[in-house]
Amino acid sequence: MAKISRVEPKIKAPARRQRVAAYARVSKDTTRLMHSVSAQVSYYSKLIQSNPEWEYAGVYADSGISGTGIKGRDEFQRLIEDCEAGKIDIVLTKSISRFARNTVDLLATVRHFKEIGVEVRFEKEHINSFSGDGELMMTIIASFAQEEVRSTSENIKWGIRKGYANGIDVARNKRVYGYCYDGEKYVIQDDEAEIVRYIFRSMADGIAPSIIIKELNARGARTWRGYNFCYSNLAAILKNEIYIGDRRMQKCFVADPIKHNKIKNRGELPQYYISDCHEPIIDRETFDKVQEILKQRAEAVPTYPFTGKIKCATCGNQFTRKKSKVKGKTYIHWICRSKKEPGMICSSVNFSEEELEKIAAQMMGMDEFDGDAFEDTVRQITVDKKGDLRFLFKDCSTGVWENLHLHPQRHEVTVTDCFQGKIICAHCGNAYHRVVSADRWVYWYCIGKKKKGVDCHSINYADFQLRRISASILGIKDFRESVFEREIEKVVVLKDGSLEYHFYEGRTETWQRM
Repeated sequence: MAKISRVEPKIKAPARRQRVAAYARVSKDTTRLMHSVSAQVSYYSKLIQSNPEWEYAGVYADSGISGTGIKGRDEFQRLIEDCEAGKIDIVLTKSISRFARNTVDLLATVRHFKEIGVEVRFEKEHINSFSGDGELMMTIIASFAQEEVRSTSENIKWGIRKGYANGIDVARNKRVYGYCYDGEKYVIQDDEAEIVRYIFRSMADGIAPSIIIKELNARGARTWRGYNFCYSNLAAILKNEIYIGDRRMQKCFVADPIKHNKIKNRGELPQYYISDCHEPIIDRETFDKVQEILKQRAEAVPTYPFTGKIKCATCGNQFTRKKSKVKGKTYIHWICRSKKEPGMICSSVNFSEEELEKIAAQMMGMDEFDGDAFEDTVRQITVDKKGDLRFLFKDCSTGVWENLHLHPQRHEVTVTDCFQGKIICAHCGNAYHRVVSADRWVYWYCIGKKKKGVDCHSINYADFQLRRISASILGIKDFRESVFEREIEKVVVLKDGSLEYHFYEGRTETWQRM
């Protein structure tokens, strides 16, 4: 006879309340808009805490910050960090334009949140990132918000340039050494003005800039930022017409209101010169004499394609050419000028001239470096704090060369299994094998080098180098073996040492060896 037993229903554990946060932002730090932020914080705090299914995770608010980028938005960065730490399940925000006006930043952030299981809800547009058509709607609306920024920017620029054409200084630099701005005009600061007079007087008397700088620092003189004087500070003062009571307007302009890339005006836009618009510190005769001396000095110094083109993002100084000899061999590098200035410190990355030429050629899509083409094509290269090179071209387009730091002072010790059998030598067709060097670091070499009758001169790669290059090709911050195995069919080491990545989906990407 069948036995019948009663099955008791299982009692489900109560569902965890979702942790909900909100983000608010205003672009100007005014009393009215600060009240708007305060109102948003209050509104979201009450909204979240009044929902019994939600757990309050805080309100993140940025004030006086543009939404066209993520940089400088401290609260937004803190929100991202807390989401990555698993502290938040849902993010509420008033609208897409409050979250980001840059379409690329918006989609990248929302996609990242989606990957880590965080939902974003935009109240005004009634969109949430977990819905089927959420990303499409976000892209469309964010594009409108981005174009609104461009339109507003163009209107503001038009007003500024119209003022310039009418002789009105409508966009003043509020902080100039030797002056203070009282809201209407520039007023001489006696202590700083005396330093300016000393600099011009010394230069007109033929004293070398290095001696002037040394004397200034010995006197305890400081720039308006509080630093020791260096060559770039001196040059900026000596070339500035403001000290004779004049103003040259539109020396620089913002090429893209989304990227905020301020660049030097080299004829792309008209400039306007306003004479006798404030009290001078230097007489015109002395100023003209100094300009002639500077011109003669510039003509006497040899120039190179990279001269004046490379800027350091760490300290703001220009890069300069350094030539040295070691054991009879000549080495040429480009380094931040601050490293040559007494009392100055800069942690920026140095580059050999040969490496820079190869990088520039690659960024311009050329097989070999051409100095004339570089001059005609590239406006500026910025070395950022990570050592990446950000190219600004004369057509206002940009490009980034990612510095993978493949040659540190000490080798990083990593051991990666997924490279086995996937690294192939284009020179002889053999596979790369792994070897441990003196129990200190791991590298990969072509097995053909050890076979009789095979003449192979392929490049060896350290394990950590392959990991960094592969992560860059795969578009991930840190290398993961699972991603490499899933995406990459093989890596071919070309004869020049470049790496050709073959994806299972059929496409190839090449990392160019410098």
